[in-house]
Amino acid sequence: MYNYDIQNLIVGFVDSQKPYFEYQHELYYISLYNFVDFASSIATMLGYPPVP
Repeated sequence: MYNYDIQNLIVGFVDSQKPYFEYQHELYYISLYNFVDFASSIATMLGYPPVP
């Protein structure tokens, strides 16, 4: 009923990524802030007032 081979592969992959968690977390927030800044710039160019 359960496919333990796939579960073990997923656990192995997640464990192999643990040293990079902090880097991925930082990259996520940098990407998120850049996207929000870009969206804000587009909205400002379209005539919406900037949000403080």
